[in-house]
Amino acid sequence: MEFTNAEIRAILKFSFVKGKSARETFREINGVLGDGTLSLRTAEEWFRRFRAGENDTMDKPAGGRPVTTNTDQIMEYIELDRHVASRDIAQEMGVSHQTILNHLQKAGYKKKLDVWVPHDLTQKNLLDRINACDMLLKRNELDPFLKRMVTGDKKWITYDNIKRKRSWSKAGESSQTVAKPGLTARKVLLCVWWD
Repeated sequence: MEFTNAEIRAILKFSFVKGKSARETFREINGVLGDGTLSLRTAEEWFRRFRAGENDTMDKPAGGRPVTTNTDQIMEYIELDRHVASRDIAQEMGVSHQTILNHLQKAGYKKKLDVWVPHDLTQKNLLDRINACDMLLKRNELDPFLKRMVTGDKKWITYDNIKRKRSWSKAGESSQTVAKPGLTARKVLLCVWWD
Protein backbone atom coordinates (compact mmCIF):
# COMPACT_ATOMS: atom_id res chain seq x y z
CA MET A 1 0.00 0.00 0.00
CA GLU A 2 1.39 3.39 -1.02
CA PHE A 3 1.00 6.49 1.12
CA THR A 4 1.25 10.04 -0.22
CA ASN A 5 3.46 12.62 1.46
CA ALA A 6 0.38 14.42 2.78
CA GLU A 7 -0.87 11.19 4.41
CA ILE A 8 2.51 10.53 6.06
CA ARG A 9 2.52 14.12 7.35
CA ALA A 10 -0.95 13.54 8.80
CA ILE A 11 0.42 10.51 10.69
CA LEU A 12 3.33 12.67 11.90
CA LYS A 13 0.85 15.31 13.12
CA PHE A 14 -1.24 12.65 14.90
CA SER A 15 1.89 11.33 16.68
CA PHE A 16 2.91 14.90 17.59
CA VAL A 17 -0.51 15.56 19.15
CA LYS A 18 -0.25 12.25 21.08
CA GLY A 19 3.03 13.52 22.57
CA LYS A 20 5.41 11.10 20.84
CA SER A 21 8.89 12.17 19.78
CA ALA A 22 10.05 12.51 16.16
CA ARG A 23 12.44 9.56 16.58
CA GLU A 24 9.69 7.26 17.93
CA THR A 25 7.35 8.23 15.10
CA PHE A 26 10.15 7.72 12.53
CA ARG A 27 10.78 4.16 13.81
CA GLU A 28 7.07 3.34 13.96
CA ILE A 29 6.29 4.54 10.38
CA ASN A 30 9.32 2.79 8.87
CA GLY A 31 8.52 -0.35 10.87
CA VAL A 32 4.97 -0.52 9.48
CA LEU A 33 5.43 0.91 5.95
CA GLY A 34 9.00 -0.27 5.29
CA ASP A 35 12.47 1.19 5.59
CA GLY A 36 13.08 4.30 3.52
CA THR A 37 9.47 5.52 3.72
CA LEU A 38 10.47 8.42 5.95
CA SER A 39 13.81 9.89 6.95
CA LEU A 40 14.57 10.91 10.53
CA ARG A 41 15.51 14.39 9.33
CA THR A 42 12.09 14.85 7.65
CA ALA A 43 10.26 13.68 10.78
CA GLU A 44 12.26 16.10 12.94
CA GLU A 45 11.60 18.97 10.48
CA TRP A 46 7.83 18.40 10.57
CA PHE A 47 7.79 18.14 14.38
CA ARG A 48 9.65 21.47 14.50
CA ARG A 49 6.99 23.01 12.21
CA PHE A 50 4.15 21.64 14.35
CA ARG A 51 5.78 23.12 17.48
CA ALA A 52 6.01 26.48 15.60
CA GLY A 53 2.23 26.39 15.04
CA GLU A 54 2.02 25.14 11.44
CA ASN A 55 -0.99 22.84 11.05
CA ASP A 56 -1.22 22.33 7.27
CA THR A 57 0.11 18.96 6.06
CA MET A 58 -0.72 19.50 2.36
CA ASP A 59 1.87 20.33 -0.28
CA LYS A 60 2.23 24.01 -0.96
CA PRO A 61 1.97 25.16 -4.58
CA ALA A 62 5.27 25.08 -6.41
CA GLY A 63 7.17 28.33 -6.52
CA GLY A 64 8.45 30.14 -9.55
CA ARG A 65 6.67 31.59 -12.53
CA PRO A 66 3.79 29.56 -13.90
CA VAL A 67 4.33 28.01 -17.31
CA THR A 68 2.39 30.09 -19.80
CA THR A 69 4.38 29.48 -22.98
CA ASN A 70 2.24 28.21 -25.83
CA THR A 71 4.30 25.52 -27.57
CA ASP A 72 1.91 25.45 -30.53
CA GLN A 73 2.57 29.14 -31.15
CA ILE A 74 6.34 28.50 -31.21
CA MET A 75 5.85 25.67 -33.73
CA GLU A 76 3.73 28.00 -35.92
CA TYR A 77 6.64 30.47 -36.06
CA ILE A 78 8.99 27.65 -37.11
CA GLU A 79 6.60 26.28 -39.76
CA LEU A 80 6.10 29.76 -41.26
CA ASP A 81 9.82 30.50 -41.49
CA ARG A 82 12.45 27.88 -40.75
CA HIS A 83 15.12 30.60 -40.71
CA VAL A 84 13.53 32.59 -37.89
CA ALA A 85 15.90 33.26 -34.99
CA SER A 86 14.95 31.91 -31.58
CA ARG A 87 15.69 35.34 -30.10
CA ASP A 88 13.11 36.89 -32.45
CA ILE A 89 10.48 34.34 -31.35
CA ALA A 90 11.30 35.07 -27.69
CA GLN A 91 10.93 38.80 -28.27
CA GLU A 92 7.63 38.37 -30.14
CA MET A 93 6.16 36.14 -27.42
CA GLY A 94 7.63 38.09 -24.49
CA VAL A 95 9.40 35.09 -22.93
CA SER A 96 13.05 34.30 -22.29
CA HIS A 97 15.33 33.05 -25.06
CA GLN A 98 16.20 29.93 -23.05
CA THR A 99 12.50 29.03 -22.76
CA ILE A 100 12.18 29.04 -26.56
CA LEU A 101 15.33 26.93 -26.92
CA ASN A 102 14.03 24.43 -24.35
CA HIS A 103 10.70 24.06 -26.17
CA LEU A 104 12.39 23.64 -29.55
CA GLN A 105 14.76 21.04 -28.13
CA LYS A 106 11.85 19.10 -26.59
CA ALA A 107 10.12 19.17 -29.99
CA GLY A 108 13.26 17.71 -31.58
CA TYR A 109 14.38 20.76 -33.56
CA LYS A 110 18.01 21.64 -34.20
CA LYS A 111 19.59 24.57 -36.00
CA LYS A 112 21.35 23.36 -39.18
CA LEU A 113 23.19 25.18 -41.92
CA ASP A 114 21.27 25.32 -45.17
CA VAL A 115 22.79 23.67 -48.24
CA TRP A 116 23.42 25.94 -51.19
CA VAL A 117 22.60 24.69 -54.67
CA PRO A 118 23.83 26.44 -57.83
CA HIS A 119 21.55 29.11 -59.20
CA ASP A 120 20.29 29.08 -62.79
CA LEU A 121 21.99 31.49 -65.15
CA THR A 122 19.78 34.28 -66.45
CA GLN A 123 19.58 35.28 -70.11
CA LYS A 124 21.98 38.16 -69.39
CA ASN A 125 24.50 35.76 -67.83
CA LEU A 126 24.34 33.49 -70.88
CA LEU A 127 24.79 36.46 -73.27
CA ASP A 128 27.76 37.73 -71.21
CA ARG A 129 29.42 34.32 -71.56
CA ILE A 130 28.87 34.33 -75.33
CA ASN A 131 30.29 37.87 -75.60
CA ALA A 132 33.38 36.92 -73.58
CA CYS A 133 33.97 33.89 -75.84
CA ASP A 134 33.59 36.04 -78.97
CA MET A 135 36.10 38.57 -77.63
CA LEU A 136 38.58 35.78 -76.86
CA LEU A 137 38.19 34.35 -80.40
CA LYS A 138 38.80 37.79 -81.96
CA ARG A 139 41.83 38.30 -79.73
CA ASN A 140 43.10 34.88 -80.79
CA GLU A 141 42.99 36.00 -84.45
CA LEU A 142 45.42 38.84 -83.68
CA ASP A 143 47.62 36.97 -81.23
CA PRO A 144 47.10 33.17 -81.29
CA PHE A 145 47.21 32.59 -77.52
CA LEU A 146 44.83 29.59 -77.52
CA LYS A 147 47.62 27.31 -78.83
CA ARG A 148 49.57 28.05 -75.66
CA MET A 149 46.63 27.22 -73.35
CA VAL A 150 46.76 24.18 -71.16
CA THR A 151 43.66 24.64 -68.99
CA GLY A 152 41.24 27.21 -67.68
CA ASP A 153 38.79 27.64 -64.81
CA LYS A 154 36.16 30.07 -63.64
CA LYS A 155 34.93 31.16 -60.23
CA TRP A 156 32.25 33.56 -59.00
CA ILE A 157 33.80 36.14 -56.69
CA THR A 158 31.57 38.10 -54.31
CA TYR A 159 32.46 41.42 -52.79
CA ASP A 160 30.25 40.99 -49.76
CA ASN A 161 30.37 37.51 -48.32
CA ILE A 162 26.81 36.28 -48.10
CA LYS A 163 26.67 33.72 -45.35
CA ARG A 164 24.52 30.64 -45.38
CA LYS A 165 21.61 30.79 -42.98
CA ARG A 166 20.69 28.25 -40.38
CA SER A 167 17.21 26.80 -40.35
CA TRP A 168 15.30 24.72 -37.83
CA SER A 169 15.08 21.04 -38.81
CA LYS A 170 13.97 17.99 -36.88
CA ALA A 171 16.65 15.48 -35.94
CA GLY A 172 17.23 13.15 -38.88
CA GLU A 173 15.82 15.60 -41.43
CA SER A 174 18.19 16.89 -44.06
CA SER A 175 19.06 20.56 -44.17
CA GLN A 176 16.97 22.93 -46.24
CA THR A 177 18.20 23.66 -49.76
CA VAL A 178 18.46 27.30 -50.74
CA ALA A 179 19.50 28.64 -54.13
CA LYS A 180 22.71 30.60 -54.10
CA PRO A 181 22.09 34.33 -54.17
CA GLY A 182 21.55 35.76 -57.63
CA LEU A 183 24.11 37.85 -59.43
CA THR A 184 24.46 41.32 -58.03
CA ALA A 185 26.64 44.32 -58.68
CA ARG A 186 28.91 42.92 -56.00
CA LYS A 187 29.54 39.62 -57.79
CA VAL A 188 31.79 38.96 -60.79
CA LEU A 189 32.90 35.89 -62.73
CA LEU A 190 36.66 35.44 -62.59
CA CYS A 191 38.14 33.34 -65.41
CA VAL A 192 41.69 32.08 -64.95
CA TRP A 193 43.75 30.49 -67.75
CA TRP A 194 47.07 28.73 -67.40
CA ASP A 195 49.58 28.19 -70.16
